[in-house]
Parts: sequence; structure tokens; C-alpha cells
Amino acid sequence: MTTTPDVRNKPWLIWSGLAVVFLCGLLLGIVSVTTYEESQRQHKWERGLAGLKPRAMKHLTRELNLSAEQQQQIEPILKQAETELLRLRMAQQPRVDEVLDRTRTTLKLQLNPDQQEKLEALYARLQQRWDRDRQYVQQLNSVSAKSEPDTRVAPPDATPTARK
Repeated sequence: MTTTPDVRNKPWLIWSGLAVVFLCGLLLGIVSVTTYEESQRQHKWERGLAGLKPRAMKHLTRELNLSAEQQQQIEPILKQAETELLRLRMAQQPRVDEVLDRTRTTLKLQLNPDQQEKLEALYARLQQRWDRDRQYVQQLNSVSAKSEPDTRVAPPDATPTARK
């Protein structure tokens, strides 16, 4: 017959059990928060340029405690900044593509076939994001053309660079 320890005589056993439960909860909390933050970062990355202005407005509203009136006043300022940043980004995109193509080609020389395949998948995801960015720029341009023709963003060559 097995006997169970009498916990009334061993308070350290209760405290040890509580400590284990607490540490398990702490570990679970850390893993959950880390996973959530990583998914949020990934979501922001995937949204690309389309998420820039809303993220900036949300951040400013939260950090500066902006009133509704201030938010309305700040909206056109952020829209103008977004337009200017998009101009810069689109003007530099062909050079960015050249550097990435060169880097990808050089990286592939150091990778095994499985790694090369994964690199190509990563590059394809990046191209999809940039395609969404180009669509967002086109959408902004169509809205800008109706209201303010001088704020249009010149997109780079819309055809993706040749994949090697």
C-alpha cells in the first residue's frame, strides 16, 4: 500500500507546487506574448506601404493622446508625408531590385539546393509584398488624380525584375 505524504507537516511541498504552477504560467505568458508580437510584426510587414499611414496615426494618437479634432488636422499632414515617402521609395525601387538580385545570386552560391529553394520562396513573398505596394501606389494615384494632380506618385517599372 502506498502512502501519500502528509502535506500539513511539509509546507515546503505546498510552496514548491505553487512555485511550479507560477513558473509554468509565467513561461506560458512569455511564449504567448512573444508569439503574438511576432505575428503582429509579420502582419505589419505584409501590409507594407498600405499600413504606413494608419500605423503612424494610431501611434501618434496613442502616444500624444490626440483629440478627434487634432486627428482630423493631422490626417492631411500624414497623407502628404506618405505621398513624399512613396515618391522616394518608388524612385529608389529599381536600384533596390538590382542590389537584391545581385545579393540573391551571390547567396545562392553558398547555399545547398534546399536552402536555395527556401531563399526563392522568401524572395517570392517579398515580390508579392512589393506588388501590393505598387497596387497601393496606383490606388493612391487614382484618388490623387481626381483631387490633387500634383501629389501623384511615380511608380517604378511595374514589371518585376527577371528572376535568376
